Amino acid sequence: MSAHIDLDIPHWKERTLEVLPGLLSWGFMISIIVFSFFAIEVVAYVIVGFAFLWLIKIFGYSRRLVHGYRLMRTLQDFDWNKHLSDLKDVPAALKRVEKKLREGKTLDRPALQRYQYLLNRSFRNNDILDPDEVLHAVIIPTHNEAKEITRATIQAVANNNYDSKKIMFVLSYEERGGAEVEQSSKELAKEFKDTFKEFWAVKHPKDIPGEAKAKAGNATFAARKVTAYAKKHKIDPANIIVTTLDADNRPASTYLAYLTFIYCVSQDRVKKSYQPMAMFFNNIWDAPAITRVIATNNSFWLLMEAMRPQRLRNFSSHAQSLQALIDTDYWNVKSIVEDGHQYWRTYFRYDGNHTVVPLYVAIYQDAVLAGTLWQTMREQFTQLRRWAWGVSDTPYVIVKMYRDRQIAWGKKAVQLFRQIEGYFSWATAPIILAFASFAPIFINPSASDSIVAQQLPLIVSRVNTVALIGLVGPVVATMMALPPRPPHVKITRRIGMVLQWVLIPVALICFGSVAALNAQTRLMFGKYLETFDATVKKRKDKPTEASF
Repeated sequence: MSAHIDLDIPHWKERTLEVLPGLLSWGFMISIIVFSFFAIEVVAYVIVGFAFLWLIKIFGYSRRLVHGYRLMRTLQDFDWNKHLSDLKDVPAALKRVEKKLREGKTLDRPALQRYQYLLNRSFRNNDILDPDEVLHAVIIPTHNEAKEITRATIQAVANNNYDSKKIMFVLSYEERGGAEVEQSSKELAKEFKDTFKEFWAVKHPKDIPGEAKAKAGNATFAARKVTAYAKKHKIDPANIIVTTLDADNRPASTYLAYLTFIYCVSQDRVKKSYQPMAMFFNNIWDAPAITRVIATNNSFWLLMEAMRPQRLRNFSSHAQSLQALIDTDYWNVKSIVEDGHQYWRTYFRYDGNHTVVPLYVAIYQDAVLAGTLWQTMREQFTQLRRWAWGVSDTPYVIVKMYRDRQIAWGKKAVQLFRQIEGYFSWATAPIILAFASFAPIFINPSASDSIVAQQLPLIVSRVNTVALIGLVGPVVATMMALPPRPPHVKITRRIGMVLQWVLIPVALICFGSVAALNAQTRLMFGKYLETFDATVKKRKDKPTEASF
C-alpha cells in the first residue's frame, strides 16, 4: 500500500521516490561524519557555510515576522463587513477613502491604505464578484472532542461580524466516535439551528472502503452534503466558499467578512486557496513551557511564510471555493495530511494556475495540553510527526510534475525544490547547527593537529550566538499577542513566557528534527502512517481571544 495515493507507476519506482527524502537527510548528516575522517577542511567549509546560510535566513524570518505582525494588527480589526458594499461602486469608494486619507483624521490609516490598494487592484482587474451573491459553508469534522470545545468554535463563527444567515454549517461527527459524540452533535445542531442559514449534524460512517481513519474522509463527506444542497437550490458552487475548522478552532470576529472581501476581488478566485493565520493561543497560559515555545513558534512560522505567498501552502484551517473542491473531487480520503496535499491536488488540477492567498486574520487554536507533562510531550511529538508526514507528498509531486506538460519546467523545478528543501531543512538544520561542528574533533584523532577543526566549534558558536538576536522578534511579538492572563494563572507566569525561549534549541531538535526524521524514516521503510492521531488539547478555563 502506498503512502496515501495510487500513482500508477511500478512499485519499485514508487518506493525509490519514497526513499529519496530520508536518503537526502540521513545522507547529508552521515556524510558529515564520514568526511570528518579524511576531509576535515571540506567538512568545515560546508558546516560554516551552512551556519551562515541559516544566520541570513533567521534574520530574514525575524524581519518578515515583524512585517506580518504589523499587517495582522492592521487588518484583523478592520471593519471589512462595513466595506463589502463598497464593491458595488468601487470608484465612489476610492474617492471616499482618498478623502479620508487626505484629511488625516483616521486612526486606522494603515488599514485604509491597504484597503485602498485592494480596491485599486480590483478596479484595474475589472473582475469583482457581488458580495451579496456569496455564501459560506463552514465544516467542522469531529471525532471525540468535548462538546464545550466544539460549542466554543460554533459560537465564534456565530459571533463573526457577518450575516450568519449567509452561513451553512456542517458538524460532521464520526460514527466511530460513539453514542456520546453523536448525542452531543445533535444537541449542538438543535441549539444552533436558528442561528445560521442551515445547520446540519451529519454522521460520517466508519470503515468506508478506501478511506483512512483521518480527517479528509469526514470533511469530504460533509462537503458532498453542501454540494447536494447547492445543486438542489441551483446555487453556483463558485459562489460558495468552504472553510474547514477543527473542533478547537475559533476564527477571529472579522474572518468571514475579510475572506468574503478578498474572494470577491481576487482574479481566478475559484482556483485559489485562502489561508488565515493559525494562532495556537487558546490555552497558551495553561500549557507547559516546552509546548508554549512550540505553539508560538508554529504560529509565527505561518505568519512569516505568509509574507512570501509564493511559498505558502494550505495548513490546518483554510478555505476554497466549493467549485474547486468539486473539481478536485474534494480531499484525498487516503491522506493523513489532507491540508498540504490538497494544495498539490489543486495545483495540478489547474495545471499550475493555483496560489494560496494569505489572510492576515487569526484562527485561534489550542496548544497541545494533556493530563501530565509526559503525556503532553508525547502528544506534541505525535502532532509534529503528523505534520512532517507531508513529506509523503514528495513522490506524488515528482510524478505529477513529470506528467503535467502544461506547466513550464522552470516553474516545476522551483516548486519541487521548495517541497524537498523544506522537509530537508526541517529534519537536518537544528541538528547540524547544534552538533556538526564538533564532529571532526570527536571522530578524527588527527583533528587535534588541524587548526580548522579546532576553530570550527568556536566559529559556529559565534554565528549561532549572533543568530539568537533573531529571537527578539518572536519574543516581543509573543508578549504583545498573548491573550489576557486568566484569573487562575499567577502573574509570575509572564516571566516564564520570556524565559521559555531558552528551550528553543530543545524544541527545534527533539520536537522538530527528530519528528521530521521519524516521518522520513518511516516513509523510507514503508512504515506508513495509516490513521490520523487526534491531538489531546485540554483547557483549564474559558479561552480568551488574543489581541492583534
